[in-house]
Amino acid sequence: MRKLISIILLLFVLVPVALGAEFWGSRQSNKYHFPSCKWAQKISPQNLIKFSSPSDAQKIGYVACKVCRPPK
Repeated sequence: MRKLISIILLLFVLVPVALGAEFWGSRQSNKYHFPSCKWAQKISPQNLIKFSSPSDAQKIGYVACKVCRPPK
């Protein structure tokens, strides 16, 4: 069971990054999210910032959302 959980977690973390996933942030906060995150969905278009990787977001001071848990 533990092994299955580990595999599932790896899929959610590594696959989006490997596929060139996009990450969203807001000009009004310092968090970055998966686009499907409930908090990312609330970002207004004029405040939306798109990142091509977590490191791009981190370079300008953004941190990973604790709800959707994008890669750090």
